[in-house]
Amino acid sequence: MRLEELTWPELDEIKEKLEAVILPVGSVEAHGRHLPLGTDVFSPVEIARRVEEKIRGRGRDVLIAPPVWYGHAFTLNIYPGTINVRPESLRMYVGDILSELASEGFKRIIILNGHGGNIYPLTEAAEDVAELYPDVEVWLINWWIDFRDEILSVCSSQGHAGEDETSVILAIMPELVHMDNARGRKTRTPVRIIKKDIGKELFPDGVNDDPRNASAEKGEAILEAVSEKISRLILGEE
Repeated sequence: MRLEELTWPELDEIKEKLEAVILPVGSVEAHGRHLPLGTDVFSPVEIARRVEEKIRGRGRDVLIAPPVWYGHAFTLNIYPGTINVRPESLRMYVGDILSELASEGFKRIIILNGHGGNIYPLTEAAEDVAELYPDVEVWLINWWIDFRDEILSVCSSQGHAGEDETSVILAIMPELVHMDNARGRKTRTPVRIIKKDIGKELFPDGVNDDPRNASAEKGEAILEAVSEKISRLILGEE
């Protein structure tokens, strides 16, 4: 079920029966020359949809809240279309959403994050809410990190706009992927370097991996594995 599609009496009637509410969070930012700017939102929204479907198939239910589209994207802000939100703004905004969900009576709130730059602000937002609502637990799921083993059983590598992300978008929205422009390589620095144009070094053309081996079949396998794992965690089967 989607929060925005319910009336308030419908929500009031069912909310105590729900296993959790899922809040997808991502970013609008460059993902190479081949993936859409909304990649980091499309992925968690699709994972949430599949989680809902799996849990409903087991006779239970979760609620999916509207996604938070914009995130903290300092590193990739050198590329057109990247919309960078300051970490303190993201923390406060998501914190307000979490607080409202907690005040509605939801005891388990799952932040399904699709973007690395969001991790610290989202952690802090969750901690703020945990202080205010001791009986509420907030899960922060960074799907590409928390389920790395499952993903690397399908793909040979991981990276921004790389094989794993490209495969997922090929499975979800193939019409938005331009594989003829898919190219990239892995880059690393020995320590975390923060400077104005570091994105040019870490993400040449907005990529940090080789996406050329991506496929819709790999994306489907990733989505299936990740959504099944999350579903089992929610239902206490893991």
